[in-house]
Amino acid sequence: VASSHPPQFRARGRRLMSIAPIASPVLATLRVAASTRESPSPARRVAPARSRVFERVVVRSRAVPSDTTSASVMSADVPSLRLVYFDVMAKGMQVTMVAHHSGLSWEGKPEGFAWRDGTNAMKPRAPFGQLPLLFVGGDDTAPVAQATAIAAVIGKLAGTDGAENVNDFAMSSMLVAEAEDIYAALQKGQPTLYAKIGSGVKTEQTHEELWTKSLPHHLGCLEKLCDVDGRFTSTGVTSGEMFLWGVLHQVALLAKAFVFDGRPKLAAYYERIALMERTVEVLEGKSPAGSMAQYFVAGPIH
Repeated sequence: VASSHPPQFRARGRRLMSIAPIASPVLATLRVAASTRESPSPARRVAPARSRVFERVVVRSRAVPSDTTSASVMSADVPSLRLVYFDVMAKGMQVTMVAHHSGLSWEGKPEGFAWRDGTNAMKPRAPFGQLPLLFVGGDDTAPVAQATAIAAVIGKLAGTDGAENVNDFAMSSMLVAEAEDIYAALQKGQPTLYAKIGSGVKTEQTHEELWTKSLPHHLGCLEKLCDVDGRFTSTGVTSGEMFLWGVLHQVALLAKAFVFDGRPKLAAYYERIALMERTVEVLEGKSPAGSMAQYFVAGPIH
């Protein structure tokens, strides 16, 4: 997927949002200039010449209302929605953000959810043998597969895909594609709950390239596309912006200072959405998706 995004797609002259400082022990502390640094996994090889610092995101409780709460209009014609994924962030955080910020009513995993066996086993119904799945109009319907397709369907139903403005629609679509590129890079080079360095394509070399080449490139491109008020589109709450946030948050959990130092516009975007009420609910496990464990682990080489 192409990663260059023409700046002319951006809307200008938007209102600068003022984010009040908020702190408590339940949601992410989002100070970009971090005073505290942690060392990544002690199992990682230390290479002082490639200095990397990072901090874990701490949680807090207060939040500002989500713009999508009032912007989305519920319709009697909107079918029922059920979003199904495992209890980890991975591919689930992105689509959960899109669903929960859509303003639509939706459900999470059915009671008795299972992957391979049982009444509510999902693998036999998965078109590509994987999750997430979105059931539209009932659990007996053929599910929508692939995270990008799910985001597109929800955005279409909710009117959050930016389709009323061709520039917003283009940017929202670009952000989904860019988020997928970042996720693919993480899968190639970053340890997960289930795969450490040395498993498959995850090598010391791919891990180093992730943090020295791939991520700096992607984050730099996003910084150029974002406005000073932390918006990529005229509304700032398109499905693409929520989808991207779901991936960016997973990088921030590994190395927040690395992500945002020197990138103030991207930091404003992350902070603005992180403070929204619906984002708070997602991170606290209070959305229909429930709690999601961190998937990528260990942090960067430093």
